[in-house]
Amino acid sequence: MYGLLLQSAVEIIQAKYGQETWDQIKTILRIDTDSFSAFHQYGETLFIRIANLLSELKHEPISDIMDIFGFEFVSYVSNNGYDQILRILGHNMRDFLNGLDNLHEYMRYSYPRMRPPSFYVEKESAEGLTLHYRSRRRGFVYYVIGQITEIGRRYYDSHVEIEIISEREELDVTHIVLQLKFENTAYIKEAINNKDAQELHLALDSEVFLELFPFHMVISESLKIISAGSSLSHLFPNITGELLRDIFHLVRPIITLNWSQIVLHSNNVFEFTTIEPLHKHIHIQTKDYDSDILLKMPLHQDINDTYLKMRGQMLYLHEWKAIVYLATPILENLDVMINTGLFINDLSMHDSSRDLVLAGTQQSAELKLTLDQEKQKSNALEESMKKLDSEMRRTDLLLYQMIPKKIADRLRNGEKTVNLCETFESCTILFSDVVGFTSICALLTPMEVVSILNEMYTKFDKCLESHNCYKVETIGDAYMLVSGLPERARNHAAEIIDMAFDMLDAIITVSNPTNNEKLKIRIGCHSGPVVAGIAGIKMPRYCLFGDTVTQANRIEQTSKALHIHISDSTYRLLDRKAYEFEERARVTINGSLPSNTFFVLKKKDRSGNIQIRPFHQAYEEMKRQEINEAKQAQSMLIKNINKHDPTSYTLKPNGVNLSSVSTNALSISAGSAEIIVSTKANSDSSMNENRRLNNVDGNSQSLKIFETVNGGHEPKLPIQDRLRKAIEKRHTDFKSTTMINNSHPVQNERIERHHLVLLGLIFLISLASLLVIYILFPNIDPKEKHAFKIPKTIDDAKILGNVLYKYSKHHRYIIMTAFFMSYIFLQTFAIPGSIFLSILAGFLYPFPLALFLVCLCSSLGATFCYLLSKLFGRHILLKYFRKKIVDWQLKVQKRADSLLWFIIFLRITPILPNWFINVCSPILDVPLKPFFFGTFGGVALPSVLFIQAGKTLHQLSSPSDVFSWSSILMLAVCASLSLLPIYFKNNIEKFFKKQR
Repeated sequence: MYGLLLQSAVEIIQAKYGQETWDQIKTILRIDTDSFSAFHQYGETLFIRIANLLSELKHEPISDIMDIFGFEFVSYVSNNGYDQILRILGHNMRDFLNGLDNLHEYMRYSYPRMRPPSFYVEKESAEGLTLHYRSRRRGFVYYVIGQITEIGRRYYDSHVEIEIISEREELDVTHIVLQLKFENTAYIKEAINNKDAQELHLALDSEVFLELFPFHMVISESLKIISAGSSLSHLFPNITGELLRDIFHLVRPIITLNWSQIVLHSNNVFEFTTIEPLHKHIHIQTKDYDSDILLKMPLHQDINDTYLKMRGQMLYLHEWKAIVYLATPILENLDVMINTGLFINDLSMHDSSRDLVLAGTQQSAELKLTLDQEKQKSNALEESMKKLDSEMRRTDLLLYQMIPKKIADRLRNGEKTVNLCETFESCTILFSDVVGFTSICALLTPMEVVSILNEMYTKFDKCLESHNCYKVETIGDAYMLVSGLPERARNHAAEIIDMAFDMLDAIITVSNPTNNEKLKIRIGCHSGPVVAGIAGIKMPRYCLFGDTVTQANRIEQTSKALHIHISDSTYRLLDRKAYEFEERARVTINGSLPSNTFFVLKKKDRSGNIQIRPFHQAYEEMKRQEINEAKQAQSMLIKNINKHDPTSYTLKPNGVNLSSVSTNALSISAGSAEIIVSTKANSDSSMNENRRLNNVDGNSQSLKIFETVNGGHEPKLPIQDRLRKAIEKRHTDFKSTTMINNSHPVQNERIERHHLVLLGLIFLISLASLLVIYILFPNIDPKEKHAFKIPKTIDDAKILGNVLYKYSKHHRYIIMTAFFMSYIFLQTFAIPGSIFLSILAGFLYPFPLALFLVCLCSSLGATFCYLLSKLFGRHILLKYFRKKIVDWQLKVQKRADSLLWFIIFLRITPILPNWFINVCSPILDVPLKPFFFGTFGGVALPSVLFIQAGKTLHQLSSPSDVFSWSSILMLAVCASLSLLPIYFKNNIEKFFKKQR
């Protein structure tokens, strides 16, 4: 089915039922286009499906829907240039109906694959006629009725009433008989004209008549060919006496080829084609100089497939009791005529057959010349297209190096860069750089540096081809990779590690021109979420954003030469059985808590055997060199110590030992380039603590203390003093970790049980106090007793607010006491609902009193929760989280002067829940005074919002209605202002330190 019918239905639906209806139909039928092309073909059933769905949506009969479609289709085609062909089909409605098949024949030129219906007329009278409608499509009868009705009204000023007489299925064809009632004046005029023609009595010889039509056939009732025209007899010498169906095949109309059907359809154009191909017999006498004509004659195989096509009219003659088929051959040009064996004089002179053949030949010559020119242009265009494709491929390769293919294709299709931003929940990032690259560059020319980098990156890029990784960028000697985006992958961590091993194998093949030593890189990897998107317009780049990028860079900076350093998050994503790991010291990344990190040393095969890779040999050589440098440093270390301290030292095979008889004994070992400190804490208990304090740099032959005292800001001291200070600091830290949970386990369990019993008693006493307040309440209406409960929703708060407001007029103080006790109870035991009580405060009391009550209750309840946590929770939490709590306690002690402002900031912002702050503050040694006043001041601002909302309590539907963008912005600004005192204090301290 062509899109002409479908597009008309779309515009009819939009005009009559609205765009919303069409959008709904598109969604249900999953139509992915807004319009249909008139000359494009679509599914045969789509039109009926649209009509049926519209009938269901609008609750209208399908017959009415199809009638509307047919009625409006006439207006649609008239507005699109088909009104002229509809006007010239006949003088009246009768002529139009008789010429309907001719209309479809004309439409075939524009729609060659159309499947038109067939119409023929019978039983004409002055009141109308009977119309037979046959079609291979089902369900279009009311569509045809609507069309005929509108055409009669619009073009022939006739009111047509149509009734369905019968409807039956004949194989794959639907045959419907329609009775049309209209004023058939043309039938009356024809009857009068026929009567006048009979009175004329003009005799015409049959030979003269048939000579006028050289391609005629006279057909008897048995469909035997009685007579044939001269030109037709020339092609088929034995045609007379043959049956019509044995020689010709009926193309149109679509009927059964028999006598009755031909008579019924005599008003239609009949088109025949020969069943067998023609075999021409041309005898041309040529001279020698005309022999080239023979070369131009078509070969036998070229004309085997030539068929004769004829088109004409069937005319029934009563006198002959036979049908005369008056036809003309369909010949496009002279080539077709030659193939069929016909000549110009074989065509009739009274029609335009000869002119059409000659004009067609002239047009063919012109078209051939035009075609040759177009072929030349096409060849030139094809060459240009090949060059363009080559350039486009080069451009694509360049673009895909800057941007991933998936993203580049979307960007080239016109998508905005904002739409290309995407969040990836998990990916792995790799950073690498060359160890000592700055010192190497200082000894090389710029061209040599570029040559080294080009060689290194070429090898790395070649390794990328075998791994699912994407190169984000290269800056100097830094190389950044990512796996898990833009195409998500589950094994992104393993892909990055395998790529890292290949990079280590590749780097040992690149040499430093200054000393011919192999270059060494260090690698760091981290896994986590990132945001990826396009940055820039003129020079777009695919960039990654997020804390994961920063942490991956930090992991790389703390790595070692020829090592793969990974974070704990990457470690958790790797298969522990596939790699060999070495745990490192905890690393602090960007001021966050220390986390575990690991070195990935080797990879294992499926059987668990270690894979020996090329870089392992270079790694072992580097280790041996470090040991030799460390041994050289040992002698330098002993000499330096002996100059400052007369204490005796002994040198053992594995290092240097320093011993002393003081309270804190020192032991130094330099055998593995590190110092080990052993401390004796006191005379009662002996505790040994081994810790790496320094690393010997073989290049400078000097000792560097990595673990410094007071952040490394004090002036350098003699080595013995620095070691002792480090021991004292470590001893203090060790004491802080050992002071937790020193009691006996059995005694701990008893204390925990006693604490839990005491906590339960306090809770029951609090409930009893609330019950007393409830008993002291005045007599309550039984219908209102259900309102006295802790509100959990806004509706509960509304009901409770109405009841309390009613009683507050005469029982003001008891209501206030109940409010005060309930609020403190919720805050003390971290029970949700205090937000609704804050809203009720705004509903029941004036603003200043409500604000004071809410702030006081919040701070008192938080203080009671603080005390309960200090009494009961400290022991439990320290038991399970001692290490983290000690670290947090140290941080709290460092910021002891700013705790008030931190508490205010936390109360204003929703970063941490209030109950969490209440429970954790005493365990982290936050003093009670800044906790109380920080809570009192911090809750004031959010309470203002809830109290103001209480003034319009009955307009609220949920707690989220309290907040707006302006209120959230105000809270953010106030929270930022609360940190300004800390900022100014830190800057003043830094200023005075610089002055000192």
